[in-house]
Amino acid sequence: MFGWFKKKENLADEAGVPLEKRVLRHVAELAPGAVLEGERLRFPDCGELTMRVEFPDLDGPQFRMEAILEHPDFFGPLVESTAGVADSDEDKARYAARQIVDSVLDALLPALRGEGEPAPPVELWGRTHRFKASVSGVLLTNAREPLERRDLWSRMAQAVLGCLGSQKVYWVKLYMAHINGGDTSCEVRINGWIVPELTETLVQLAKSWPLEGAPVKIAKQYIVLVQDDATCPACPYTWSQVKDLTRQAIRLFEGGTKYDQIPEKLEKSSPDPSLAEDVFGFLPELMAQVVWPQVKVTGQFSINRHGAGQTSVWFTQCRAWAPVYSAIMDHFHEDRPTKDQIMSIAGTSAMLHALNNAVNNGSKLEDLMMSRAFMVSEQYQLW
Repeated sequence: MFGWFKKKENLADEAGVPLEKRVLRHVAELAPGAVLEGERLRFPDCGELTMRVEFPDLDGPQFRMEAILEHPDFFGPLVESTAGVADSDEDKARYAARQIVDSVLDALLPALRGEGEPAPPVELWGRTHRFKASVSGVLLTNAREPLERRDLWSRMAQAVLGCLGSQKVYWVKLYMAHINGGDTSCEVRINGWIVPELTETLVQLAKSWPLEGAPVKIAKQYIVLVQDDATCPACPYTWSQVKDLTRQAIRLFEGGTKYDQIPEKLEKSSPDPSLAEDVFGFLPELMAQVVWPQVKVTGQFSINRHGAGQTSVWFTQCRAWAPVYSAIMDHFHEDRPTKDQIMSIAGTSAMLHALNNAVNNGSKLEDLMMSRAFMVSEQYQLW
């Protein structure tokens, strides 16, 4: 864990200093080597890692902050959030900075310097991937030690490794809370995405963690996994190219292009044929997931490759999954699609057809657990 240093005099509570810059200044104090450049922090000894912060929620003393970290080895941005209550901007900045440094940066900075312990190999799509794991300390609330004196990573490592794909860097957040009255609040996030099946493991652990009179007990841990260059394939496309192709697919669906003509049009514009297949397959299913969020979906799905059989993969192993979703959310926020435009995409999803059948047979949406399957070509490559 990082040590804490005495506040410098020039970081006094200056009137007019933006809250975002205050946070960055405090992080720079706590993370030796960080350099403040305008609205960003740069970490020169971590391969040009940069960080900026935003406050999407700021209501009086309550706040939520997002730290956005970018690095040449990240496929997409790393976004970590923290929330709290503080009266002054200076107190908000101090609290938010400390939370970010103690969690994500405690694991990320050593990882990008090449530190970490080798993890068991990951086998996927006929390839072996080897990672080093850099693990933060366990952040505890109302507890002196974690359940049975075991950290969260030692309990979850095997399951998490089984969800990794071919990306160079993965970040994992493990969060477990047992709340008075028997409730729990738990998350296993891989690159920002909650994995329901893994989260359920922490739910069961949280229930067995004695409160001992406390209103809540919380344990949180962050892990960053960096793949060895020798086992990390070069991906033929970027995050922004996936989003651009998804926006093109949205225009084709909404513009009335015949369904069976869309794959060929996407392939002509795609930097990789497999990406075109991913966008065509993922877009309707993720759109349906956004429209009907009360329906639970499994973290695994089947990829049926023509002539090569069926393979079960986790959505976290599909590189295009997150940027396709990001493009969908941009479309909702920026373009404000009509119901007809939304249904021109979501209406083609296998999920909608399964929902209609289930509801017609008397099921309620909130009681359903849906699984998904995608048909791909024989030449398809999972990136």
